[in-house]
Amino acid sequence: MARKVKRRAPAADDLTILEPNRTLPIGGHNVTVREIGFFESLRLHAEIAALVADLVEHTDDGNVDLGRLHRVCAAHPTATITLLAQACDQPAEWVQALPGAQGDLLLLTFWAVNADFFLQRVLAAVELRRVAPAATGPASSPP
Repeated sequence: MARKVKRRAPAADDLTILEPNRTLPIGGHNVTVREIGFFESLRLHAEIAALVADLVEHTDDGNVDLGRLHRVCAAHPTATITLLAQACDQPAEWVQALPGAQGDLLLLTFWAVNADFFLQRVLAAVELRRVAPAATGPASSPP
């Protein structure tokens, strides 16, 4: 009797989880786009908070499509440029000078590398917003 052996399909995301950084040619350089680290997140709190707050305002369930993502980045260009520059170890002026297609590639790569970082924060904020009214109880009536 032949015995079926169940093989685990290789998880495509294993390597991405262990090493999310991506290197690609942009603006005449080989640029490595890194995941935002803990200390960087503290130092860049204002920029991150601005994007997260706007992403939360544009979603009810934590799902963020590419259109929403672009609108949020366009609404916060300084924060976006600062985060992109930090993640790829390039000056902000270099990021600002990129042609459109290369800037889009950098932005999309940044989000691919840092999606989990931002998604955690967006989902936590959406959940807090959802449970906040229940946590405060019913509104009190005026005296």
